Amino acid sequence: EYILNFMLNARYGLLVLACCVVVLGVFITACSEDTPTLPPTSTTTSSVSEAMTSPAPTAVPTRAVSTTTAVPTPESVRLPTATAVTRTPEPDSTPVPVPAATPTDSIRTPQLTSATADTERRGGVLNLVNRQVIEHLDVHRDVSETLAAWGPGIAYSRLMRFESGADVELPSLSVKCEVCRDWNMTDATTLEFSLRDDVMWQDLRPVNGRPLVASDIVFSYERQRGDGMPNGALLHSVDVVEAPGNDLLRVKLLAPDADFLMTLANGHTKIVAREAVDLRGDLLEGPTVGSGPWILEEADSDLAFSIRKNRNYFDEDAPLLDRLRIHTIVDEDTAYAAFRVNNLDVHRLRPDQWKEFSRQKPDASMLAFKETGRGLEVGFKSTAPPFDDLKVRQAAMLGMRPNRAIEEIWQGAAYMTQGVPLARADWQLDDDELASYFDDHVAARVLLAEAVESLPVPVVIHVGDFGTEYRAHAENIAGTMQSVGFDPRIEVVDRRQFGERVWLGGYYQMFVGPTAPAASPNAYMLTVLSSDGAWNTTEHRDEAMDALILAQAGEYDPAKRRQLVVEVQRHALKNAYRFMPGASVSLWAWWPHVQGFEPNFAGAEYSHWERVWLKE
Repeated sequence: EYILNFMLNARYGLLVLACCVVVLGVFITACSEDTPTLPPTSTTTSSVSEAMTSPAPTAVPTRAVSTTTAVPTPESVRLPTATAVTRTPEPDSTPVPVPAATPTDSIRTPQLTSATADTERRGGVLNLVNRQVIEHLDVHRDVSETLAAWGPGIAYSRLMRFESGADVELPSLSVKCEVCRDWNMTDATTLEFSLRDDVMWQDLRPVNGRPLVASDIVFSYERQRGDGMPNGALLHSVDVVEAPGNDLLRVKLLAPDADFLMTLANGHTKIVAREAVDLRGDLLEGPTVGSGPWILEEADSDLAFSIRKNRNYFDEDAPLLDRLRIHTIVDEDTAYAAFRVNNLDVHRLRPDQWKEFSRQKPDASMLAFKETGRGLEVGFKSTAPPFDDLKVRQAAMLGMRPNRAIEEIWQGAAYMTQGVPLARADWQLDDDELASYFDDHVAARVLLAEAVESLPVPVVIHVGDFGTEYRAHAENIAGTMQSVGFDPRIEVVDRRQFGERVWLGGYYQMFVGPTAPAASPNAYMLTVLSSDGAWNTTEHRDEAMDALILAQAGEYDPAKRRQLVVEVQRHALKNAYRFMPGASVSLWAWWPHVQGFEPNFAGAEYSHWERVWLKE
């Protein structure tokens, strides 16, 4: 048993190490930004040092580009409630599980379905906004969602995609085939994908419309996980990628990885053409030649991107629109004004804008999208007084009133969760269970009196300076803790200090600030919640939770994995290690003429634009 446990931990140690790379790189860069962008819905890219001096050799004119900054997010979050936020009735929906992957016959994932096209639903231009200048065009060298999902990156295909649509209950990281027909597992670490035979590269130089074959995917994955590529850690569990034939892709993993299909569906895991890369050794200035539903036809990162329909796309009924026009408007108020006068069709709102817009434009459609694994997090140092005592940690949590803070500070546009990125809606603990860990001042005082010899208990709370709401929520927490017997002192630290010294470095008694964006549930659980995780700066040691984490990491059965993940969250909350009393909710509105907009923004997903159509 000892030998087996050693081998299991050694094997997953490789996955843990790779997960740490992506968490570290993204979070340090995000926290080093000087702009007031909030990180719950943003990531940033590493700087790229290559000089860009010549124009891209395609029919698309491009501007010189450099490095990107964080994706803009609302400066404040103000929403009447976090529920009942859709102005049109939602159809009944059921969870769509990640397909079970066991060594069996070929497993057919959901296929791309036709968009039920007809003449009425064809044509038109959809106007969108991007509030960040896209600095270059190399999708493998940029970790922001701006290029990948809100710019030229949507010209590329992926092997898999995240599900979206009316029948998908959000949040969801459930997947379906994109350029594959089906897939199967020959053993717990070997997957084989059968590719579609009708996928063609766009008819642009230098690829010239040839068929997409398995070796294209091998090239793309090897490039993405090459030295210095910031998105390489998404493929952290890959050992070998090979193409036994033009229509067959084989991937061997270092260890069973229940999140692997999610990494293939992630919007950063693009399939690029070797010929395009070979022109100058990178794609920083293009050419952008993909095999997806959209073709980049005009690029001016300071003004707009014009992206037209690919009429040779393998799904002949998609996309329905003729074009997407993605305008670059950095100023938030200017972007909102453009939306108000119908120059933009779909827009992400601040909650104060949401409240105003829903009152003035009751015929518009609106959506509150729960971001998963993003938002305000609280953690306790479990190895140093006073939080080395479980009762003290539990008393602090029981003193907090997160539901009240969500309404008063975030204006409803936040929600409570433990912190594990939710692959399915039914991974979330129910509201009553979550509430049971908080807001009981009588129980908090009893626990604290049992744990310490004298009151009040002095505590230093390190707070990341990520905007008004973060500071206000920290002050709210301090006030509620004071009312049950703590003597809290807030120490506000700048973004870089918070990222490097507090969240990653572990210099705190207690912290309040943004969690590091995690690409998958395993990336969070193996690196943050596991006792041996590199970013377990709460320093808890919990063999029972470690066993649950390792068991779920390679559990391909959706029902069994759900049970394990729920127990992980429950265990972390009961032991009061870390939690998210203010996970992010993004707020969206669109005009009545926009039809078929049923998005899933998780994992930089963008396929939902294929089904959008405009009603006259």
